[in-house]
Formats: sequence, structure tokens, C-alpha cells
Amino acid sequence: MCVLHNPRSGKQEADATSEDLSTAFARHGLSPDIVELNPDVSLTETVRKVADKGYGTIVAAGGDGTICGVTEALKDTKCRLGILPRGTFNYFARSLDIPQELDGAVEVIAKGHARPLRIATLNDRVFLNNANFGLYPHILRSREEIYDYWGRSRAAAYWSALKVLFRWPRPLKIEISNDGQSTVLRTPLIFVFNNAFQLREMGMEGANCIEDGKLALMIAPDCGRLGMIRSSLAVLTGQASRKRDFDIICSDSFELRARRGKRLLVARDGERTHMDGPFRLQLADTPLEVLVPHKFTETVR
Repeated sequence: MCVLHNPRSGKQEADATSEDLSTAFARHGLSPDIVELNPDVSLTETVRKVADKGYGTIVAAGGDGTICGVTEALKDTKCRLGILPRGTFNYFARSLDIPQELDGAVEVIAKGHARPLRIATLNDRVFLNNANFGLYPHILRSREEIYDYWGRSRAAAYWSALKVLFRWPRPLKIEISNDGQSTVLRTPLIFVFNNAFQLREMGMEGANCIEDGKLALMIAPDCGRLGMIRSSLAVLTGQASRKRDFDIICSDSFELRARRGKRLLVARDGERTHMDGPFRLQLADTPLEVLVPHKFTETVR
């Protein structure tokens, strides 16, 4: 077993060190190798090097972005994934009923109960919870800059959103294709969800799409700057109302084509990157084996 530890994730338990992780595993009779992730080295490269060493289980200790990156590198291997939630929101771990405290999460790994869980891809790049286009990736970038300067707080998060909303030049004009149909529309914000738990946490509809084995695509309407600000803030703060602030499309897969330029800033589980379109979102053919509590018996979350 190898633990890939991102010490920069979130602010859990006074930023537990690798030594703290070793101690927690030792309490359960385990002594895994622990590798601290280096931000200057490709996460994918690090994970693949570790996987090539023959570990049966690789544990991701970090937030949703770290877990997503580790999962992407493991999706074509036979390794099982263990999770130590160390981030701020930990939607993936929470959706699996994995304890948020270190010792409880280690206990789940020690018991070794694995379930096959579906993952989704955006142009072959994995996402576990959501992928998004338009405003939100830019809000994430603004939020990171503000956090670096002012520290993490709810006020800073809201300010980062307002800063982008007031400066956003114009909505995306995008073609959405699914189930043999295509629609061209203008929207400031698109989310594609693969996590029913997160939708419920956000107070939004669409969880039934995921429970039925599909993806849920959420579109905010193009309704002018003030309407865009109202709808976007409603979505981001969990106060959104369907039809007024967003609409939902359920499908096995989507293809998105931007009508203005092919390259967009996108985000997958909170991690930003520029990608070239068209953007194909679908469920991966092969599920991932994830260590979960015995009480968790689902294949969707």
C-alpha cells in the first residue's frame, strides 16, 4: 500500500503531516509507504510511477482535486483506491460515507471493503463530482488569488464570485448535443454532475438523473447581467430554483461545442485547465474499485 499525501489540501485537523498519517495507519496495524506530492511534479507522472511498483492499493490523501488526479492516473490499472479526505468540501468522500476524521478514514482502508464505482470523463480526463464551463472556472481562479492574499473565508469566496460576475464580458454561445439532438444556446454557466450527493448538498434537482445511471447537465439562463448575477449566485449558494435559475438535462453523454473559439478554461472537481473543444462528457466504460465502509452498497453516489 502507498499513500499519496497532498499536504497543501484544505485545512483539516491542523494540516496533518505525513508522520501523523503513519501513526494513524500504525494504530490499525498498517505501515504503508507515504509519498508527499510535489506541486512542481506532474501528479499523473507521480501516480503512474507508484502504480508501476506493484502496489495493490493506492491511497489519495487530499481534497477532491487531488483524489480526481489520482483516480485519472489509476483508471487503466488494477489498483484499488483508498481515500483520506483532507480537503475543504470532500464531496467525493462524503458521498461514500467515508469518515472525515483521519482515524475513521484509515479504519475504512484497513478493513479493505471495495466497491466498483463509476467515474466520468471530459475528453478522457476524469471527473468524480462535476465538470464546469463558463463563469465557474474563472471564479475558482479569482478565489485562489483572493485566498492567497486574504486567507480562506466565506466572505472571500463570495467576493471572488462577485468580482468575476461584474467583469464577465458575455455568455458562452455553445452547442449542446445529446441523444441525437442538438441545441444552440447562450449561457454564463454550465455544470455537468456525476454526484447525486453534491446536488442535494447544493439544494438542487437532478440527483435522480445520476441515480438512473446518467449525467446531469445544468444550464443557467442567459438573462442579462443582473439576471446572470442573481442566477449564478443562487446556484453557487444553493438557493437556485429550477426554470428560474437553471435547467437540467439528463443523458448518458454530452458533446459541447463553443461557437466562439475552441479553447476554454474548464474545471474538473475544482481543478482548472485550458482545454480544446469539442468537449465530450460521458461515463467511463470501466468502474474504479474504491475502498468504502461496509454500509455503502451503491455503485452511484
